[in-house]
Amino acid sequence: MRFPLAVISGVMGLVVVVNCTPQKPSSPGYPPPGRLIDIGGRKLHLYCSGKGNPTVILVAGGGAFSIDWALVQPNVAENTRVCSYDRAGLGWADPGPADETVEQTIGDLHALLRAAGEKGPYLLVGASIAGIYIQGYQRVYPEDVVGLVFTNSSNRVGLRAKGKGGLIWDLTEDEVRSAFPLPPSVKKEAAPTREGDPFDRLPADLQEIRLWLDMRLWEHWDPAKASPDSLLSWRKGFRLEFAETDAGRKPPLGELPVVVISSDPIATESERQSRNGAAARLEFLRANSAHITATGSGHEIHLYRPDLVVQALERVVTAVRNGVPLSRT
Repeated sequence: MRFPLAVISGVMGLVVVVNCTPQKPSSPGYPPPGRLIDIGGRKLHLYCSGKGNPTVILVAGGGAFSIDWALVQPNVAENTRVCSYDRAGLGWADPGPADETVEQTIGDLHALLRAAGEKGPYLLVGASIAGIYIQGYQRVYPEDVVGLVFTNSSNRVGLRAKGKGGLIWDLTEDEVRSAFPLPPSVKKEAAPTREGDPFDRLPADLQEIRLWLDMRLWEHWDPAKASPDSLLSWRKGFRLEFAETDAGRKPPLGELPVVVISSDPIATESERQSRNGAAARLEFLRANSAHITATGSGHEIHLYRPDLVVQALERVVTAVRNGVPLSRT
């Protein structure tokens, strides 16, 4: 279940959540698979397994849950430590003051890992809009991050405001704000009744749990109280990515291992220079890189092609442990 209201799907099928009404989740009908960690008056859900360094941190896309990594995490845990978690307001996590903003997400994740005693260094994996989050985390805590993996990450987010539509980085801040609050009438979408593609690829028991989580999210969502904060935060993150990767600049991440997994082929030079999509710019982030094309995959590569994600993570883990470039793994 997603809430694409007011947000236009991008070419990679990106559908995201705009800020929901902050509410305490109801008493869980299903216990979380991991631990509920207090980060200062509210709790986030963290599920870790495996042993070894670096620790892989799996960051889900907009409106997605930690259990969506269930086809990836057990296989990665055979080789190293790996953690999935629920961001504020999603899954089993309490809401925060500014859910889905880059700033809160970075602060929450850092506090969560420290409170849980999960030691770095970290290999961050970002699905869909989470590509913006893992880039932001690396900027703020570069000493903690030894690699980044993007899976169909951070491409296009559009918005229609007062009859004008466009990508959020091309709109002004005032134009983004003008789309809010949303009219209550937009909540005409039927309540979720089943988990469709690609979430029906999860085991049956997890589909049941995911449907319950979807239903809670749908029940708590109040479009009349939706905020532009997350979109404004993403807008800032996208524009910073463009500034860092303009032609002629040195790769901002230097030799940091970075893998881009995409359902599209590697971007052409003209696509990289364009601002029609942000994913192509990921090719400019680093000198130590690899591109993996998930041919035939839908947007959620970790559900359509979990094998590719696992292989990519094993490759980066090997490069980090042996101190060699990705090209030698």
